[in-house]
Amino acid sequence: MKILYRSKTNRKIAGVCGGIGEYFGIDPTIVRIIWLSAILLAGTGILIYIIAWLVMPEGPNEIVISSHKPFRRSSKHRIIAGVCGGLGEYFELDPVIFRLGFVFLAITSFGWGILIYIILWIAVPLQKSS
Repeated sequence: MKILYRSKTNRKIAGVCGGIGEYFGIDPTIVRIIWLSAILLAGTGILIYIIAWLVMPEGPNEIVISSHKPFRRSSKHRIIAGVCGGLGEYFELDPVIFRLGFVFLAITSFGWGILIYIILWIAVPLQKSS
């Protein structure tokens, strides 16, 4: 049985997002971005994070080798910062779909598309050139 715990090796604050990422086999960067969005959009993310910090036990000391595909900004498919290219590579879709989505959000939601893009630009590391 898999146990949900806070990660000791993949943490930025308390290891909550790292532990959730390890549990579901996804890149913790995705979990952190979703959590940050919950904080910015609904404001409830901070309270939920603190509750998870208190409720989730701390994980083992050993390094967990995860098999998730890392989410990175693309160094090959980039126009501005590689965010849409990275999303396209991660989800195996055409980056143009994500570019259109960000433009649509920027126009229809009072600039939220631009804000989300900038957050991803800052939060997601750049893929190393191969």
